Amino acid sequence: MAKKKYTKRELDSFKKILLQHRNVVTGNMSSLEGEGRGSSGDEGDLSSENFEIELTLTAMQSETNLIQEIDEALVRIDEGSYGICEDTGDLIPEARLQAIPWTRLCVEAQARRERS
Repeated sequence: MAKKKYTKRELDSFKKILLQHRNVVTGNMSSLEGEGRGSSGDEGDLSSENFEIELTLTAMQSETNLIQEIDEALVRIDEGSYGICEDTGDLIPEARLQAIPWTRLCVEAQARRERS
């Protein structure tokens, strides 16, 4: 019979991985914020500077979304629903959680969502 939940030890391991990812992303955001404030100070190409600001803002939004996904995964660990596919109710394989620890879906469910 297939197991339906991860053990406390396994969940603790995933929690540690999620917190490490969160620390990395938070560090990335700090450096992006620094880049966003930095200005060349000369009369450089304004469109180039605007483009860089746009890239920085896009990266920061992406990082913010990732932090939110990580935080929601941490909540799922506390609630006992972590590692269970939201679409199928099956256990998400450990290898997938190692690769994308904040995922909510097994590979098949993710593929179905991307097709529709």
